[in-house]
Parts: sequence; C-alpha cells; structure tokens
Amino acid sequence: MARVKNPSRKNEPAFINDIKEDGYHVYSLKNAKIPGYYPPELPKYPGVRINDLKVDDVITIRVFFKVGSGKNMRIDGGYVDLEVEHIEDQGVMAVILTVLPESFPLGAGHSIEVYEDEILYRTKSTEH
Repeated sequence: MARVKNPSRKNEPAFINDIKEDGYHVYSLKNAKIPGYYPPELPKYPGVRINDLKVDDVITIRVFFKVGSGKNMRIDGGYVDLEVEHIEDQGVMAVILTVLPESFPLGAGHSIEVYEDEILYRTKSTEH
C-alpha cells in the first residue's frame, strides 16, 4: 500500500483534494502519466477497455482514503474489487465487493461509477 504521511499543503499530491472533498480518490491511469501526481513507488497497471467488459465481470480499482486526522492524518490506499452492474460508453456502474473498514466512505455493497481510465484489471465473471 502506498502511504502519504501527514501531507503539508505546500507539497501535497494533487489527488489529496479529492480525498478532502469526497473522502476518497480513485487512481486514474490518465493522471498517473502526470509526473508527481501519485507516489512514485506505485506500479504501472495494464488497464481495461470498456469494450472488453460485460455485466457480472469483476474489476479491480485502486482507491486512496484519508486515515486519521490532524498531525496523525495519512493517506492510505489499496485495491478494491467491484462487480460490473451496468456498462455505458465512458464507464461502468459497479458494486463494491471488497470489505472495507466501517470508517471509510465506501464499503461492500455500495454502487459507484468507474471510468475506463480507473479500471486496472478484469479478473473474472461472477456466477449467479
């Protein structure tokens, strides 16, 4: 997991604003091309084309969350699996499968919109 400990306003990464406003930030392959946007130790991801997805596919995104507050605040992130519910031209609606801490603004069962440049992997289809 990539962590940013107590970022100062002067040199805080650009994605911190999303976290302050929404409580989380979804990693973007497009933004990853901007030098310094994300911590340098993050790997390169292959990405997935919307045209290659179908309903019930399981996709993986990377999400960053604020943990703690004040001087103890840090940004922590990890992989979140989602099941595709609906596919549109630019993105998908998907339900979160990964169990996350209750203090996080997202959790298992929540539906979110995810765009093509945010999808890192397609793992498998679920069986219903």
